[in-house]
Amino acid sequence: MKKLLILSVLSFLGAGCATLGTDRRMELDHMAVRTLAALERENPGLQGSLEASLGYLVVEQKVVKVPVVGGGRGYGVVVENATGKRTYVRVGRIDFGGGWGVRSFKVLLVFNDPKLLKKAQTGKWVYQMGAEASAGPASIEGSSTQLQNDKGYEIHVLSEGGASATFTLRAIRLKPYRDERF
Repeated sequence: MKKLLILSVLSFLGAGCATLGTDRRMELDHMAVRTLAALERENPGLQGSLEASLGYLVVEQKVVKVPVVGGGRGYGVVVENATGKRTYVRVGRIDFGGGWGVRSFKVLLVFNDPKLLKKAQTGKWVYQMGAEASAGPASIEGSSTQLQNDKGYEIHVLSEGGASATFTLRAIRLKPYRDERF
């Protein structure tokens, strides 16, 4: 258990500066296109929200949770609608709390607040308390940020697989790749 905690923390903090090759950028762009298409099939009004928004973030994530501690990693792209600028990001996550599980999912954040879009492009820490339950493609989630009336963003989750039931305090780190010359 102690080794798992140490590995989780090192993995989370080790997501420091890195560069990103052309092939990986193309993979992330294709992942984003596939994710948007799947979410638009489930949410017919999503296309209008995306077009009216300032931009969006699509992230593919994998999370592992054992009693007391958990962690996850992900990768994605932030798209600024006005300019078409793409910022490729890594996501690290560490959880403390109850539950078990391993799951894979994709997240879409649609930004309506310019400050939040800028934070997604430049890096951000997010702290939450939340509960999640998933089995295969079905999931239900709730977090402390859902209690806010005007968050400045919409969130959509596409569960892909695995199973989990958790209640945790979590820290999520969004960090852009260093090499943005493309």
